Amino acid sequence: MQTAISVGSDVGSMSLPTFSDTRPALGTPTDELETPTVVADLDAIDRNLRDIAHLADDAGVGVRPHTKAHKIPALARQQEDLYGPGVLCQKLSEAEVMVRTGVRDVMLVCPVVSGPKLERLLWVADHADRFATLVDCPGNVRPLADVAARQGTTVGVIIEVDVGVERMGVAPGEGASELATLIAEEPALEFRGILGHDSHVPAAGKTVGGYERECAGVADKLERTVEAIEAEGLPVETVISGASSTARYMAREPIVTELDPGRYVFNDATLLAARPEIDREDCALTVLTTVISKPTRDRAIVDAGGKTLSYIADPKPVPKYRDDIEFYRVSSEHGFLDVADASDVSVGDRLEFVVPNAYGPINLHDTLPGIRDSRVEEVWNVSARGKDT
Repeated sequence: MQTAISVGSDVGSMSLPTFSDTRPALGTPTDELETPTVVADLDAIDRNLRDIAHLADDAGVGVRPHTKAHKIPALARQQEDLYGPGVLCQKLSEAEVMVRTGVRDVMLVCPVVSGPKLERLLWVADHADRFATLVDCPGNVRPLADVAARQGTTVGVIIEVDVGVERMGVAPGEGASELATLIAEEPALEFRGILGHDSHVPAAGKTVGGYERECAGVADKLERTVEAIEAEGLPVETVISGASSTARYMAREPIVTELDPGRYVFNDATLLAARPEIDREDCALTVLTTVISKPTRDRAIVDAGGKTLSYIADPKPVPKYRDDIEFYRVSSEHGFLDVADASDVSVGDRLEFVVPNAYGPINLHDTLPGIRDSRVEEVWNVSARGKDT
């Protein structure tokens, strides 16, 4: 007869460990955290939050940050405390999390068209102090209007205008004014304004002059759209544009009333390439790794791979404090380093890297330790991670 062995029982002279919560204790020194682990620099986050606040105050615009960058209700509430009510959520399930945890003003920026999800959307609308959702064509206006009318409620609506991304969005000008008129004719819908997603600008702009030119083009499309809608007798309350890489340019455009940055709260290797005004010290989200192998003089292997960082081909993680090593490849569990120019990299060393794109690692981790003065000061629950619907 075999005896079941439970974890924590003695097997001969070997005692098996019990498994406990992997959240690090507050006050844990950073160099005692097990690797790989993604951490957040609280001082850098504070600076990044304040920088956008100063930018917006100087320009006289609002800030409606995108929570998909961090998926952390506590951080969303901190943003609302600093900027005033108002966040963006990418997924309905993320909006549900934010509203359940005390976020007061939510805008959903992905159209909802199926019956069950529209019922959930109305729950969010009823439980937020203020709510709006995004539309860009009659096909996603009419299902929303029908469900809201049946429930006897009114839902705020923002129109997405295609300002150059060529993804979602109605055509600027007349196309948007026709859609706004359709919305205004629906008793259960309230037209609130427009949004222009400007993620095409970094690739098209490349230089400061290029950014200014491309952002001016975005603003021109938004302004033409506002004029066309107002010509139909409809006021345009809100005009949203200005992502993390473009916020400082779009803030100068008089037509914009709210910026919508997301990753600025952390910054990452992608934004290092797109925002010349920031450097590695402004990048708050990093992965702590350990060198677990050095099979050749010029190659070392660390314990952070795609399951920690997510599979993003480009850019690669950027060393936070070193210029003599290069992260050049990632597999599921390992990172590959070129250490040919580094004379002091050995097995057991701990190395820190700016993550390639904040969206990936945030969605892979249940908690995020916040570090200040080389110790864990916060442990945030990433409550909206893994939300697909």
